Amino acid sequence: MYYRFSKLARIIIIINIVLTLVATIIHVYNIYRIEVTNDKIYAVMEEYFVPREAAIDILIENGEDLFIGNEFATYFGFSMSIIAQFIYYKYAKYNEGSSALLACFFGFITTIIGGLLLSYMIFSDKSEDYLMRTESKKKNDWEKSIQKHNLIK
Repeated sequence: MYYRFSKLARIIIIINIVLTLVATIIHVYNIYRIEVTNDKIYAVMEEYFVPREAAIDILIENGEDLFIGNEFATYFGFSMSIIAQFIYYKYAKYNEGSSALLACFFGFITTIIGGLLLSYMIFSDKSEDYLMRTESKKKNDWEKSIQKHNLIK
């Protein structure tokens, strides 16, 4: 890491990690509910020899609590939460401009609050402690261009 994070930046990164962990736990619980629902549906399908839709109707008539219709959102949210954790790790370790923008993007996808906090921190120029700032030895062309235009200092 070439720059030392400010205290505000460290707090915001930790808040994002905690929020993403909470979102991941919620998605894991929903995946468990999907599995339990599918087990109930398959049991009724085998018992009555009916297709899936008819088994769902039978379970609904019996008053069963089914978790149906949110499968894509659950699996998508789970995968985005895991990817966000890796991006936050990369940003916290290397403090690069590209990983900062990726962390901000994935912060918006996983938790809106996390994305807003990260974008405030990144674009308000309060993410680095300038007393300990040293010149980066590893910069790619994209980072040099961004620093040249003063978008991210």
